[in-house]
Amino acid sequence: MVIDNDVYHIPESPSSADHHDQNRQPSVEDISESEEDSPPTSTPMQRFYQYFPSGAQAGHASETTETRFEQWEREDKEAKRDPWSPFTSRSEWDLSRFMVKHMGQNEIEQFLGLDIIQQTGFHATSKYKFNQSVSTLPHLSDYLLEEINVVGDTVGEDGQVMGESLELWYRDPVECIRELIGNASFRDSMGYAPEKVFLDKDGTERAYNEMWSADWWWQTQEKLPSKATVAPVILASDKTKLTQFRGDQVAWPVYLSIGNISKEKRREVSSGATVLLGYIPVSKLECFSDPEARSLASYRLFHHCMGIMLKSLIEAGSSGVPMTCADGWVRRMYPIVAAYIADHPEQCLVTNVKENFCPRGTISPDLRGEPDGCLLRSVDTTLDLLAQHLRGEDPPDFHAQGLRPVYNPFWRDLPHTDIFSCITPDILHQLHKGVFKDHLVSWCSSIIGKEELDRRFQAMADAPGLRNFKKGISHVQQWTGKEHKEMQRIFVALLAGAVSAEVLTVAQAVVDFIYYAQFQLHTTSSLRALKSAYSTFHQHKHIFQTLGVREHFNIPKLHSMQHYIEAIEQKGCLDGYNTELSERLHIDFAKKAYRSGNRRDYIANMTTWLRRQDAVDLRSAYLVWWDERRRGDQKDDASDSEGGSDTEGVHAHDVRFSPPTQGHRQYRIAKHCPCPRTSVATIQDEYGITNFLPVFRSFIVDELQPTRATVTVPMPSRLTAFEVYKQLKLERPWNPFVSRKITYDRIRATPAVASSGRRKPVPAHFDPAVLIEHPELYQSRTAPEDLTGLRVGRVRLIFELPSEYGRLAHPLLYVEWYTPFTSVDGTTQMFVLSRSTRAGLPNASIVTADRALRFAHLSGKCGREVSKDWKSHNVLDKGTKFLVNPYFTVDMFAADSLYSRSKGLIPIR
Repeated sequence: MVIDNDVYHIPESPSSADHHDQNRQPSVEDISESEEDSPPTSTPMQRFYQYFPSGAQAGHASETTETRFEQWEREDKEAKRDPWSPFTSRSEWDLSRFMVKHMGQNEIEQFLGLDIIQQTGFHATSKYKFNQSVSTLPHLSDYLLEEINVVGDTVGEDGQVMGESLELWYRDPVECIRELIGNASFRDSMGYAPEKVFLDKDGTERAYNEMWSADWWWQTQEKLPSKATVAPVILASDKTKLTQFRGDQVAWPVYLSIGNISKEKRREVSSGATVLLGYIPVSKLECFSDPEARSLASYRLFHHCMGIMLKSLIEAGSSGVPMTCADGWVRRMYPIVAAYIADHPEQCLVTNVKENFCPRGTISPDLRGEPDGCLLRSVDTTLDLLAQHLRGEDPPDFHAQGLRPVYNPFWRDLPHTDIFSCITPDILHQLHKGVFKDHLVSWCSSIIGKEELDRRFQAMADAPGLRNFKKGISHVQQWTGKEHKEMQRIFVALLAGAVSAEVLTVAQAVVDFIYYAQFQLHTTSSLRALKSAYSTFHQHKHIFQTLGVREHFNIPKLHSMQHYIEAIEQKGCLDGYNTELSERLHIDFAKKAYRSGNRRDYIANMTTWLRRQDAVDLRSAYLVWWDERRRGDQKDDASDSEGGSDTEGVHAHDVRFSPPTQGHRQYRIAKHCPCPRTSVATIQDEYGITNFLPVFRSFIVDELQPTRATVTVPMPSRLTAFEVYKQLKLERPWNPFVSRKITYDRIRATPAVASSGRRKPVPAHFDPAVLIEHPELYQSRTAPEDLTGLRVGRVRLIFELPSEYGRLAHPLLYVEWYTPFTSVDGTTQMFVLSRSTRAGLPNASIVTADRALRFAHLSGKCGREVSKDWKSHNVLDKGTKFLVNPYFTVDMFAADSLYSRSKGLIPIR
């Protein structure tokens, strides 16, 4: 059964081979965009699927059985107890869950001591009793403790060799996988067999999305016995500080997920699709006096601990383990390590490679600045070199490949695991922080100067959701991935005119590469565009050497770009392997867990706290599942007795949606007008629309009067009052390359607000938007990328037609037009616009809100130096020419860029 029109497939029969005829070439799968499984305005996309040969019966299910949740439901019915037991009521469960999730142990003790709580008859009167009741809830697999003794190289005062005893806390990975694969909450987000997806009948345009649509799963399935189901193990590790201002406590969490779960679900921190596998012990190893020996001992300690944690995967990955899956079918799962998510230092630690070498390939450090030539390392060759070095043979390739003398890496015996191909690109540290912030921004700053760069950031036009760097970027003390992304949104437009065409070409190629790398769906064409951006960078990067900014490009993070296309083809799109997720998980699995305890023996306390969290989360997931089952049963009963009509969902009380209009996307506007009965004088003075009345009269004569020939429409005057709104939210066109969710652009039309008391003044916000200027031309377009009938206009007022003029289905927008899409900047290929005038006044019109398509970000176009008068709040008023910035969002970049650069990948308008 296809559960959406991306690539998820859930077999409804014991074997996916029974469900599909898999002995065939890429064939048509009837995928139409129905209202149930796709956004309402999405464009139909035809997909062609090639399934794994039916003889292998990949994803074969042998029998059906109860899932964990179904078992609990049956046991509750047999025991005649409520699903929230051992708590006396649903309300008591909700309160208990809140206490576990949001209170520390001291706060719980104080809370339970309150008279009002004791008077309610709450089941626990003390922290101890409360924890006892929580402990009775089923939880995930228990943490195991293993003591590790490290022998140093220093002799103590007693004449004995000094050592250190460390504790390794971990869970059995096979049991973690069993819990994930059997979680009924993930039923509709699971894949059990590999497949290849194409966008054409001939199979020339391949699509990559989830791990099961990429090559690794297919290739691995071919190595396994018939009827095997692959469980691709995704590991992530990252050392993190537990204290911010004092102390030196550190934790080293290791996380685990599986590629059977869709990456969209894995990215949801609250879904529980990624679990904590354990904590690697952190020690300064002071029992070693030699720094090199201490460093080598730390590497060996990491691999020893990981080997212990993953030991059960050796047998399970070789012989398979029967597991009950989320759909209730039993499959023989082969858990195989497929991906390891880490930053560069930890990638080198995992692969047993020195940090100035590539962790994936064998290229020399002196050649990392070249665009190719990095062959993937071989596991067998690496183990052979380690064995030779251990025997004292000292092979030359051992040093040429930058290996460390860690002779028993944890991945040595893991079946079907190529640890070097497991290393996935790290968009956060390699691209956002590394290539962009640490290198590109630094190089460009050296060329144009910090002061000029700061002024250009300050002069970037304000936009909804865009961070304003009011003081520039040179004074920012602490950078995060969010700041790096904010800079990328405006960086190319910001550089235009300040640097030479060749420097701008390099900068644009880097940002293009970063944006393409973030796509959640890739095709053969989009990968070609990614490759083109990469090649363009290398073709022109020498300009920085010519200008004296760089001497070489042997930079690890620059070199890592070479492996992105291969990684996508092998493991699927990179949004499923970003270190942003593990850094976010640190909050729950490390920092909160640490703060919940007494700071003594903190790892043990953290595991106890996490066990309670797991129990509560598991019970919450069960109750959500139970509620859905109950609603489904009630709905079925109602359908049987009343004919089965569905009830339409209720929207938020403060928002009204646009009425359905054929060919147009939906918008949202406030249900209650925030500025009722606004006078024409206010509109003219505060909104700065001096010619509002003549434009509105023209709208009545040209647009309104012809539709009401038998009724005389009164002419407006200064006494006419209008219902005025502050903003309009426009539904973005569905873009499968960026997201499967409906998102909205915000268009603001608000006047300036003067300062009052301690409240600072707020500048006016009148946002540009892409609008349908000529509906008849727009409807006659022959291709989605055609801009015929479209034009950018600045929305100066959002209002309702007054009641004396009748009723319109849509609100109205007062728009001041820019020039049409005719002029293009020769280097950036961005459209160049200027304000359109008529008889010396702004060329303005009034259009209905359904003709607004999306937000347009404009950047003031200037020369080598930006005007010191330009600021974010006034550049649209003071500037004369503007660039239409396609980098404002990845969504906008995909919509505006791929047509011209990759020949129409996304039909979105």
